[in-house]
Amino acid sequence: MTTSKTHDELWAIIYKQARVTARHINKINRNAVPTDDIFQTLTLWALEHWNKIEQWDEEDSLLHKLRKTFSNEAQKYATKQRAFKSKVMTSDFFYYTPEILHELLRDVWVYEGWVSSAESSKEYISKTSKPAEGNNRLALLADVKFALLGLNEADRNLLRQRHHDGGMEFEALAAFYSLSEEALRKRVMRATKKLQDRLGGEPPIWNRRSRNRSNSQAQAENREGME
Repeated sequence: MTTSKTHDELWAIIYKQARVTARHINKINRNAVPTDDIFQTLTLWALEHWNKIEQWDEEDSLLHKLRKTFSNEAQKYATKQRAFKSKVMTSDFFYYTPEILHELLRDVWVYEGWVSSAESSKEYISKTSKPAEGNNRLALLADVKFALLGLNEADRNLLRQRHHDGGMEFEALAAFYSLSEEALRKRVMRATKKLQDRLGGEPPIWNRRSRNRSNSQAQAENREGME
């Protein structure tokens, strides 16, 4: 049986995670929102939702749920602040989802593919809103190309092997790297997340209500996002 933490122990965890998350969100939002402001927003959230903090501690899931919640709350706050400063709607901010990246990474490696490939991007990209680019696929490819330069060579090579010109299936790629398929999927997911962070991070979940998912459902959805 897990022993509940003291009030001071819980706040020590909260402060540490809030500081880590605040620095991360500040970085992926190009320093547009001060780290201290994000930190204060997260600690205030914890104070206002102390019942959740205690519940997560009792369930022995505090750190995992705190990371996920703080990341979402921080991104929501950063998006609102950026929208206020630039006088635009929060819905006008564009985020590169894994689905959009999956499509763009097929063609980004060779410039000839930027204009000669079919407009298969409409399925995902036409649903986004980036007014400054008018859903311009060339501009999106240029964004991703530049962001890839910020990754280490191993992550770039992995993403290229997985996506370029149809890419390699997970089974074949896992064999190439002498990894299990599960380990390879996680490695690709981490590389994709690094790329996503360089492009502005994940879109926040604005609705506080979330549907319950089983572990098998969550794993299936994660796999679909990487296929």
